Amino acid sequence: MHGNRRITFSILILLFCLVNAVSQNTVMTWDVYEFTLKSSEVPQNPYTSYLLEGKPALVTARFTCISGSGIGKIITVPGFWDGNDVWKIRFAPPLQGTWKYETCSDDRKLRGRKGQLIVNDWTGDEKKANPVRHGFVVVNRSAERSGRYFTYSDGTPFLWIADTWWDWTNSRITFESFKNLVDTRSSQGFSIGQLFFAGNGWGRESSLLDPSFQKPDLEQIRKIEKMIAYANSKGMTMWIHAWWTRQNMNKNIGPENVKRWWRYVVHRLSAYNVIWVLAGEYNMNNYGGFPLSFWNEVGNLIKSEDPYERILGAHPTPPMWEGGAEAPQWSTAEAIHDQKWADYNQSQTGHAKWCNELVPWIITNAYNRQPAKPVVVTEPWYEFIDGNPTPMDIRFAAWSAIMSGAAGHTYGGGHVWRAHLPERPTGRGSWPLDTSFSVNTLLYPGAVSVGFMGQYLRKLEWWNLEPHPELVKENPSHFCLALPGKEYLFYLRYGGSVKLDLSKYQSGQEFKFVWTDLVNSSDSKSGIISGGKMVELKCPEDYPEYEYFKDWILHVTIKN
Repeated sequence: MHGNRRITFSILILLFCLVNAVSQNTVMTWDVYEFTLKSSEVPQNPYTSYLLEGKPALVTARFTCISGSGIGKIITVPGFWDGNDVWKIRFAPPLQGTWKYETCSDDRKLRGRKGQLIVNDWTGDEKKANPVRHGFVVVNRSAERSGRYFTYSDGTPFLWIADTWWDWTNSRITFESFKNLVDTRSSQGFSIGQLFFAGNGWGRESSLLDPSFQKPDLEQIRKIEKMIAYANSKGMTMWIHAWWTRQNMNKNIGPENVKRWWRYVVHRLSAYNVIWVLAGEYNMNNYGGFPLSFWNEVGNLIKSEDPYERILGAHPTPPMWEGGAEAPQWSTAEAIHDQKWADYNQSQTGHAKWCNELVPWIITNAYNRQPAKPVVVTEPWYEFIDGNPTPMDIRFAAWSAIMSGAAGHTYGGGHVWRAHLPERPTGRGSWPLDTSFSVNTLLYPGAVSVGFMGQYLRKLEWWNLEPHPELVKENPSHFCLALPGKEYLFYLRYGGSVKLDLSKYQSGQEFKFVWTDLVNSSDSKSGIISGGKMVELKCPEDYPEYEYFKDWILHVTIKN
């Protein structure tokens, strides 16, 4: 009898220890670790009650690395409301080691939750298989070319090759359709999907807040989070913006609702591999009726709420649109370059051939501003239908941007930019659009070309190359990236030939050259040239022997 009591007592002690033990989990760096809490009270609308301006999040979790490569690192993560009395914490551990955490809150049921994580790092091969395992996208701050390009958190260079997925958060779009989009673009060489997470999208089906802007659509939000997680699993970063342009936003939405939604978005999504975008179709002078000072305030707010050092920019409206006529800036560099919250500059060229021709001029102007900040086109001339614009026009925008110093480029076209799908047909609207579903517009030639550009550049140490248009001799395409004396990359829009001055180098010094046919996305002629003289290199196919001209890439490297 006494023996049974001792056994029972021992079991009770064991159960007590298990209940009160610090929970421990094993995760990988940059994976999303999530746990759930329940509050003691549920006000009528927790979204508005617990996201008051100037007040902290209702619950936070302090993560401290106590061993391993991240020892001493502390990250405080805000929690977010997920319906009824449910609150969640999400954490993306940046470094290998043992991390302990504890929650803090004025709510007795939310505070004092403790746990421990064993965080392991990915192998080199695993990171190669999925680049987002290198961490979040940040601006390069190393001594070499600081501020000129992006890297992942661990310093691995990141090439921005994006696609405009604007309305793919529409509630009618199925996960299978989104999965097909991600699978195709990731295999083609794209690294970013530009996606709404908007309080006010393109209509009610794309808006994640109700018409009062005070009740989030949690069911749709969870669906989109699943989409974001899937894209991350395929190596793609999501470009997220929370507001789209509307007239009189200052009156119809109001500053408090704008700020509240941004705080909520940051609290929910900050553990995913995403990039923040202040707003879409941003008019620098009076966006939505708000002055620029208001949007600078929102930019600083986003920065202060995010526990990670992820990049933030704004998507501008070009002067050619009515909405941008009063703010004639072709890139954000002309309006907010000096703002500390703005980590990089964006440009929307607009959708016309004459705008497309401005790409190298726009990029060059932004590139030349100080301090140096990366610049990208985030809305180019779309490949609306097959042949309009031509694939060569698409390639011109992409390659001329890169050659002018851009940190990457964005594509848009086909059924993707408007999310024209069988479950959600959109019609032509005011733009050319192939409304049939007989053609897979994901495979438009321009899309394939932009993806190939990403694949091609990632085989080089592209981040070391600077624009050197002065090195192009006797060709109208003055596009060259170079590390003079070691490596040269020329883009010849109309083919022809280019002269390369190698007279400063010994005649015995050899350089290897390779021509790449951009029409067919394939290497063509290669060979060896010697230093000590001016060398002329002619593209493999040229007029009049070949009736139709092509655009070409010429890569010249010193031969060891």
